[in-house]
Amino acid sequence: MAELLVTILVFAAGTFLALGAQRLVAQRDRVRRRFGALTLRGAPVAPAGRRPLLDVNRLGLDGEAQRSLRIALVHAGYFDASAVATYTLARLALLVALPLLGLGLGAVVLPVFGATEKAALAAVLLAVAYVLPQSWLSRRRRTLEVRYRLTFPDFIDMLVVCINAGLSLEAALARAAVEMRGDREFRANLDLMGNEMRAGKSTGEALKALADRLSIREAGAFAGLLQQTIELGTDLTQALTVFSDEMRDRRMSSAEERAAALPPKLTLPLGLLIFPVVLIVVLAPALMRITHVIGR
Repeated sequence: MAELLVTILVFAAGTFLALGAQRLVAQRDRVRRRFGALTLRGAPVAPAGRRPLLDVNRLGLDGEAQRSLRIALVHAGYFDASAVATYTLARLALLVALPLLGLGLGAVVLPVFGATEKAALAAVLLAVAYVLPQSWLSRRRRTLEVRYRLTFPDFIDMLVVCINAGLSLEAALARAAVEMRGDREFRANLDLMGNEMRAGKSTGEALKALADRLSIREAGAFAGLLQQTIELGTDLTQALTVFSDEMRDRRMSSAEERAAALPPKLTLPLGLLIFPVVLIVVLAPALMRITHVIGR
């Protein structure tokens, strides 16, 4: 009876989640058909004067928690206006669905599944469902930081080319953002910076906000360099050229450092996995022959 009840609860939870997701998708499609395209160069924005489709205030998050989560999602590459509400709803659904699904599978698969086993399994699955979304955001943020570091020197080179062609700093930033087609998240950050500048924010403030979103040291140094160049009135082309050369040298030094760190890292796998196999292949015929001679 208990196994049947758990199975029914799991099925009902999955059905309600599927119906809720279908309703949200249908509502979003209706709003998009009514208001047209809501995407500005890959960075989705909410319609002016309308609230997001998912109201995060109804999910129990205060203003400070919303701001912190919004910053974490932007660092992870999620710029949608309803990203906070979607993430919170998905996390709550995972907290409910994963323990129910685990209990249902445990009741079917395990031959002995008492109250103690159920409580232990539910506690473990709750802990996994609580930690998994945060781990996903942290891992995605680290992945994006590596990609940003690889893409940032190309952006600086494109900016140098645009300024040498006679464009102003603002026009060069806009043109360089258009040319960065390889990395969607990096271009979305540049588009957001351009939108902030068109909305009235100064170039220094927009660059500082860009550095905060990218969360890499190179972006912070770039923002500080441009701010100092603008304030002091020095040659922008020369400063960017020197900075670009330093970025190239730093990336080459980082690659050489990683290459030099490979031999110590390969010592343990070689000693545990490869050398024993080589010894077995070399010594096995001799040992077999000696065993055969002794046996005779």
